[in-house]
Amino acid sequence: MRYITGTFLFSFLILSGVVHSQDSTFSVEEVIVTATKTEKTLQEVPVAVSVVTADTIEKANITDIYDLRSIIPSLDSRRFTTPTEATYVIRGFGNGSFNPGIEPSVAVFIDGVYRSSMQAQIADLPAIERIEVLRGPQSTLFGKNATAGVINVVTKKPSFEKSSYVTASVGSNNMKKFKYYTTGPLNETVAYSLYGNVHKADGHSENMITGNTSNTRDRFSFRGELFFELSNGATLRVTGDFDEYDEICCAVGSANYGVGNQIQALLGGGIIPNNPFTEKVFFDFDPVTEGDNSGISLHYKKERDGNTLESITSVRNSFNENVQDVDFDGSPTVAPSPLSKDLEAVTQEFRLYSNNNEKVNWLVGAYYYQEDMVFNESIYFGQTWRTYVDAFLPTGTISGIAAAFGIPDSILFASGQGGTESATQDNTTTSIFGQLDIKLSEKLSAIIGVSYMEDEKTVSYSQINTDVLSNLDFVAAGFPPSQASFFRGLQLVPQFTNFPNAAQDGKSTDDNVDYTFKLLYSVNEAISVYGGISTGFKASAWNISRNSDADANELAGLIAAGTPPSPNRSVGRRYAGPEEAEVIELGAKIYLPSGYLNIAIFDQTIDGFQSNTFIGTGFVLANAGSQSTDGYEFDLVYSPLENIDITMSGTFLDPIYDSFPGSAFGDLTGTTPSNIPEDTIATSVTWNWDMNGWDGFTRLSHLYSSEAVLLENTEAQAIIESQGNGIRKMDTLNFSAGIEKDNLSISLYGQNINDDEYLTSAFVAVVDFTQTTYFGYPNNYATYGLNVNYKF
Repeated sequence: MRYITGTFLFSFLILSGVVHSQDSTFSVEEVIVTATKTEKTLQEVPVAVSVVTADTIEKANITDIYDLRSIIPSLDSRRFTTPTEATYVIRGFGNGSFNPGIEPSVAVFIDGVYRSSMQAQIADLPAIERIEVLRGPQSTLFGKNATAGVINVVTKKPSFEKSSYVTASVGSNNMKKFKYYTTGPLNETVAYSLYGNVHKADGHSENMITGNTSNTRDRFSFRGELFFELSNGATLRVTGDFDEYDEICCAVGSANYGVGNQIQALLGGGIIPNNPFTEKVFFDFDPVTEGDNSGISLHYKKERDGNTLESITSVRNSFNENVQDVDFDGSPTVAPSPLSKDLEAVTQEFRLYSNNNEKVNWLVGAYYYQEDMVFNESIYFGQTWRTYVDAFLPTGTISGIAAAFGIPDSILFASGQGGTESATQDNTTTSIFGQLDIKLSEKLSAIIGVSYMEDEKTVSYSQINTDVLSNLDFVAAGFPPSQASFFRGLQLVPQFTNFPNAAQDGKSTDDNVDYTFKLLYSVNEAISVYGGISTGFKASAWNISRNSDADANELAGLIAAGTPPSPNRSVGRRYAGPEEAEVIELGAKIYLPSGYLNIAIFDQTIDGFQSNTFIGTGFVLANAGSQSTDGYEFDLVYSPLENIDITMSGTFLDPIYDSFPGSAFGDLTGTTPSNIPEDTIATSVTWNWDMNGWDGFTRLSHLYSSEAVLLENTEAQAIIESQGNGIRKMDTLNFSAGIEKDNLSISLYGQNINDDEYLTSAFVAVVDFTQTTYFGYPNNYATYGLNVNYKF
């Protein structure tokens, strides 16, 4: 039915005369993109790409990359426990949150520099030229971790024309924001720009224990640039940036009020049953996330006779630490759980390409990436932990365990016990790539691209575990296997085997060849069609979580080496193999009298999708045999009248696990992956007007997505559905309006003005041994604001 609808739309536009013939005239502003690593118009590139202009970012009140989901239906973004634990999803494909060993499937580049994780991307957007969202695998040209797509952020270059502006904003939740930007010449050959941003806001959910709010904003960023026109005709752009954040986040609510909640309530917990949208949380302390990012990049460009050389060099540092209340309730069952991640990265890219040859254009390049990570996390029993656990057990169980091992009863489940994990990962990636754009005839051209990538990781992971229960060998003590397994299930901090060790060196090396082949045919001046195939690759991922442990082969190696692992442990998954993506795509790029319509039909598959599933105490990392989706998309930008702008974009998917026999919840083959709606549509209408010397606009936008289940565990999904919390569906309305005269502009905005409510995700409680307690992350509630901008 969805394909019929899309075909009807396309046919209607042609038959109604909206699409012009070769001899017709049309007027549309050209949109320049760098989706093929060289500047071309949006309608020239045979790539499914959505472009967000600076004007749209301003009118839609887009604050950071995360907010793009409100206007690009093929892009989804999900935030979880902290502001830095989030992930991007394109066409239903995406991962990389929670587990620092798993790299994202959606690659984010800012001015050509790769940002490896959400903590490195968290800052509010600087002065933007445009943002491109490339859909489908893009590994041929963008290399690292682009199996699902690319978010390519392009900022404003320094200008030799002097200009400045300041923007002050106030809004809901005591929001206050200030931005300053200035650019101009230092002399005839050097231009500069400076940008600063301060953003503060209270949260939307009150913590009933501490009196503070959750989901706050407290961010500061600074960016300075120099642009040199060198004597040899080359240019050099030097960029330095710094940002920091210190926020309380993130609110959760009860998706199913289970046994864990009921016991917590007896110990001082207060979460409101089965209603995640109460705007109240019950953390016994405020969960704080803070960190900073900094970097410098050098972009050198030299145009020569017949070709252009570009070099992008960067050095970046990122530090994040947070302290979480992982029991998500008001009782001190689990002590504050600190986590930190420190990243240091160096990148270098070279590109050499031809300058608009008549028949054949070419591009060759090389890329180098080095990132070192240090990761630490801890979790320890709180003051009420023993009482909490004892409530789950038959009377006398704890004292019976103590007697069996001849140890004092008081040291089992004692406050202060727990574990600290420390990990390092050194990652080096190198790639070479090339592409040919061949004009086969006046109307037909071919693009052929190929890349070769090598990825090396060296990982270490160790644990200090003071949980007495985790160090008891129940099997050796004569407990039956079923009882030993039951007691192992009571571990908040399971034992795992440190590595490198005698059977695991903690190293992985992957290499791969990716390619793209596309044909582009110009039907006439207004219409071009394209089709082809592209592939993508993401290297092996290491499981840096508490469920990282020796597999059967490593276990056998340790026993053979005379160094058996600690007792009372289970066989786990140490790492997952690479992801390999492929998409077959057909598309059309169509100029309209005043706008454009772009359509893509695709069949996309990721073999070995790196699934990272939360099971209560940690994450199970596994490769899905194959995850695929087929569907179609369209982007429509159209102005039926001179002062009316209409946009409509849609993504229609049919996602499925083609093969996933080894998931954490059994065989998921033939099922639909969680949290992926089949239909998503974003629409906006903007009325531009002028009156008494004032220019103004009024914009109304709507985001719709169809129903999607939140959990892949069918039993758990049924539990939260019974409370009305298992289905995610979006139906969100936003508006903005503004006036401008001379150098002054004033705008109002409202987001989610219809009070749409949905959960972005749901999860099982960390400390409910019955697996009946589930929490969910609510979406952002209605907010309103006022912006005042002055240019000088």
